[in-house]
Amino acid sequence: MGASSRDLRLTGQTTVGGGTGGGLTPVPRTGWSATASSSAGGDVPLNMVDGVAGSRWSSGVPMAAGQSVTVDTGAVRSLARITMDSAGSAADYARGYQVFLSTGGVSWGSAVASGSGTGALVTVDFAAQNARYVKVVQTGTSTSWWSIAEFNAYG
Repeated sequence: MGASSRDLRLTGQTTVGGGTGGGLTPVPRTGWSATASSSAGGDVPLNMVDGVAGSRWSSGVPMAAGQSVTVDTGAVRSLARITMDSAGSAADYARGYQVFLSTGGVSWGSAVASGSGTGALVTVDFAAQNARYVKVVQTGTSTSWWSIAEFNAYG
């Protein structure tokens, strides 16, 4: 700290939480892949994890209970939050959902979280667990398609 970069009067270290709250940090998307129970045309599942806000995954059909997306984060890691951003869409967010975690993508156990989306950015917090795979299962319905432009995970 100081009056300028040439007048440093105090030095030290601190940890900044990165703006995600609770000290959570985004999981790097290196090696991520995604699948979905349904897709529309060019709106493929990989679009939700490509880091390009202008692309998206879309179900291609109205939201229905049982539709799902699965994201492979590439390695087992501690996860405590996901976000599903439908890029400002007022209608394409998950109306109801359950979140499941798995280390191997075969056994899922009980849902770690469930809820109802209320807008374009759906944030889901849960107790930190080691997992590689995240599955989101739609429990709500709507005449709108389900879309995710950006899927993120935090640990």
